[in-house]
Amino acid sequence: MRPSFPGGVPGSPVFVAHRGASDRALENSLSAFSIAVSDGADMIEFDVRLTSDGVPLVFHDERTGRTAKANLEVAGSPAARLRAAHLKNGEPIPTLAEVLDLVRGRIPLDVESKVTGGAEAAAKVLAGARYGGAVLFSSGLREECLAARAVLPGLPCGLVTRRPSMSDLAFCLRHGLSSIHPDHRYLTVLRVRKILSAGILLLPYTVDDPEAAFRLIDAGAAGVFSNRAQFLRESWRRRGG
Repeated sequence: MRPSFPGGVPGSPVFVAHRGASDRALENSLSAFSIAVSDGADMIEFDVRLTSDGVPLVFHDERTGRTAKANLEVAGSPAARLRAAHLKNGEPIPTLAEVLDLVRGRIPLDVESKVTGGAEAAAKVLAGARYGGAVLFSSGLREECLAARAVLPGLPCGLVTRRPSMSDLAFCLRHGLSSIHPDHRYLTVLRVRKILSAGILLLPYTVDDPEAAFRLIDAGAAGVFSNRAQFLRESWRRRGG
């Protein structure tokens, strides 16, 4: 059984706030998520990595130097040390539990695991929080998608991939994944047709240009991940979508 894809209004494209409202605040920060919640975003996407003591932390890179004030390896550092480093906007690096507490089910979430073990750790946090909001789990690691289907069977799961292959589509169909999230730069008309004919929802990343986003949606994409999700959504409305 393939769980239903959450987010958006039926018949309308989903503009996913990539790492929160990352055009107006630092990516994967509580500020970025707060703005996206205030926007009433269709969905908020963020990344999860595990600290050395197993805490699911919301962070994209393997090391913290790009967006934090210290350059630490996430997997090699305990949560307390990482959070003490602070992001470049002065906030602590958020935990998954903190993001869930901030959102409180008001906006659908896409929790993307960047590491092995992320699905199991996320499942424990979701259960501990008794989180009742809509959640999509995703990963570019096939073993994480399999783990998510095992420990979170009621949640939809999406496969993140650079260039969607027939093997990717077969994997999604075989294991009941709800969507596929490819890099939009590697999508061709033929690849889009194959995805749509397989009945898998297409949600490309990361599309910030309205014309590019609307071309993909007109071609059949369910929506796009964007650093400018609110801007794209407003542009779509002005277009008469």
